[in-house]
Amino acid sequence: MAGIVQADISGDSSVKVYRRLLEHAWPYRWVFLLGVLGMFIGGAAEASFAALLKPIMDEGFVNRDEFIIRLTPFLLVAVFVIRGIAGFVDGYCVQWVGRKVIFDLRERMFARMIRLPMVHFDNHPTSELVSKLIYDVEQVAQASTTAVRIFFKDSFTAAILLAWLTWLSWELTLVFLAVAPLIGFLVNKLSKRFRQTSTRIQDSMGDITHVAKEAFQGHQVVKVFDGYRREELAFDRVNRGNRRHSMRKAVVSAASVPVVMFVAGIAVAVIIYFAMGGGGGEIVSPGTFVSYLGAIMLLQAPIKRLAKVNEIIQTGVAAAQSIFRLIDLEQESEGGTLDSGKLHGEIVFESVGFGYTPGGPPVLQGFDLSIKPGETIALVGPSGSGKSTVISLLLGFYPRSEGDITVDGSPIDKYRKSALRRNVALVT
Repeated sequence: MAGIVQADISGDSSVKVYRRLLEHAWPYRWVFLLGVLGMFIGGAAEASFAALLKPIMDEGFVNRDEFIIRLTPFLLVAVFVIRGIAGFVDGYCVQWVGRKVIFDLRERMFARMIRLPMVHFDNHPTSELVSKLIYDVEQVAQASTTAVRIFFKDSFTAAILLAWLTWLSWELTLVFLAVAPLIGFLVNKLSKRFRQTSTRIQDSMGDITHVAKEAFQGHQVVKVFDGYRREELAFDRVNRGNRRHSMRKAVVSAASVPVVMFVAGIAVAVIIYFAMGGGGGEIVSPGTFVSYLGAIMLLQAPIKRLAKVNEIIQTGVAAAQSIFRLIDLEQESEGGTLDSGKLHGEIVFESVGFGYTPGGPPVLQGFDLSIKPGETIALVGPSGSGKSTVISLLLGFYPRSEGDITVDGSPIDKYRKSALRRNVALVT
């Protein structure tokens, strides 16, 4: 693609792309850190519920301790109140940061898009750019904030619960941790599939937008040539493609959590067997067993969300690659340094040649034209004869392949494009 330098980030690792993505959330780190504080407090409150089960069972139900019986309701209410307040703080702060990331990315993308060279718009449908601006950015926001929230909060909650499990019985906890490498292997395999399907879904969304936009904008042509069926078939093709890719992702998404939970369930079954004295092991107290089992049950939700977080991250990374690829495109150059001010309007084309594709048929060849200030000139010819091309070359939308164009005696290459265009009234 002539005139465009594009950074190749398609081979970048997920970590590198994700790190660049998180840079957009860094300016709002203090708000996010407040949310992280809420995550930690909420995670600790959630994990403390499992710890309360041991004295409730041993001292309250078995030993009938009056102090524990009276204290328990207040402790439980306090846990849920703290958890609720912390959940509000972390939820609001993370959403605030997420919407700011979306706002900033869209502002930056739009500013870059409107400054891209004309050749980029010729080679990429408008619907593709709109899809990146709307759909891809939304996916990126989920990866930069929601995924981070899940990672921090659920990792902290899981760590506290694992510490409590280890304190209750390190032998039983070793059984539970034995399945961790297998879970990690499964998550790694699923992550690659998530990224592939997410990229294909984003591409198919652009195809749907493109086909629909062409049909709507050309509705008169569709009616005149009775092209309803043709447009329906074209839309059906891209719509089916989107559904096919979405269902492939749905299969991986729906299978990821059950597979992980099945492996974890085997570990839970073995733990219960040994806790009841199976295999000659020591029988634990009712309070210890209930607290241990409660901690395992509470641990399943964080593990489930952590298993799903990779899907969010991989979807966001795929979208981020698309966005950063566009942001990294070289903008249209300003050309020369001459500020034209108010021009008199003497325009000369001398042996100008131009073709839209390198090596392709020329649209203009040996074109000469001289216009004096104040003259009114009409370019007349059939469609495709180069009338619009002449104006595009004068405005510097495309670099000519040969010849010279001068305005007021100076080559247009010496003028700053923005200064030159200020003297032109364009009606399209």
